[in-house]
Amino acid sequence: MDIFVPVMIMGALGILFGAGLAVASKKLAVTVDPRLEKIAGLLPGVNCGACGAAGCFGFAEALLSGKMTVDACKGVTDDARAAIAKVLGQTIEKKIKKTAVLHCNGGSRVQEKYAYSGLRDCIAANALMQGPKACSFGCLGFGTCVSVCPFGALSMSKEGLPVVDARTCKACGKCVTACPKKLFTIEAVSQPVYVACVSKDIGKDTKAACSVGCIGCKLCEKACKFDAIRVVTNAAVIDYHKCTSCKACVKVCPSHTILIREDKP
Repeated sequence: MDIFVPVMIMGALGILFGAGLAVASKKLAVTVDPRLEKIAGLLPGVNCGACGAAGCFGFAEALLSGKMTVDACKGVTDDARAAIAKVLGQTIEKKIKKTAVLHCNGGSRVQEKYAYSGLRDCIAANALMQGPKACSFGCLGFGTCVSVCPFGALSMSKEGLPVVDARTCKACGKCVTACPKKLFTIEAVSQPVYVACVSKDIGKDTKAACSVGCIGCKLCEKACKFDAIRVVTNAAVIDYHKCTSCKACVKVCPSHTILIREDKP
């Protein structure tokens, strides 16, 4: 008899608390949009962070809330992009395929001003007198850009230069941010002509440091019928709004600094 009352009280409290939890679970339940998992499943899942969201799932949430558009994801395929737009009830325009472009062709052809034995990292090397290369504007060749690429689109050549595979490059811009020399730009693959030098040194000094650097001779300017290339601060710069890829500048460049990408995306 002595234990009966406590048991009854505990039982009554259990029923009361259980009912309270049941009511709370319904009142406080978070409704998950069924589209969230569909969108997350269509994303590449590499969590590269190039879109600015906290991973692919965070990006999916941002899409549903309208804070971002699907174009912010650099790794999504065209088919997945179309599928996500369909889930969201949106229409999208055809995306122009872009790729990272390295504006340096020096590598092993550049003279060295001192022997570097520090950390094999471009940012670290650049912190020491702008690196060991005689050209202070050129690629240092330690492959920091390769290590940050989340899509495996970059590799190092035997000349000590990063090579971009346009077929796998998603134009995420990670290499653009990582390069301390600011040698990468993102360009449309339909524009194969590019200048492989950004040196601001005068022609004589550039040639002394690198055999394939731009010497600012302006022959490219004279050859271009579309006013699409100009020498700005001793380096040729292409205006892709005017460039027709006629390759006239490529043919006249004495330093072989203006090149044509040979990738076939």
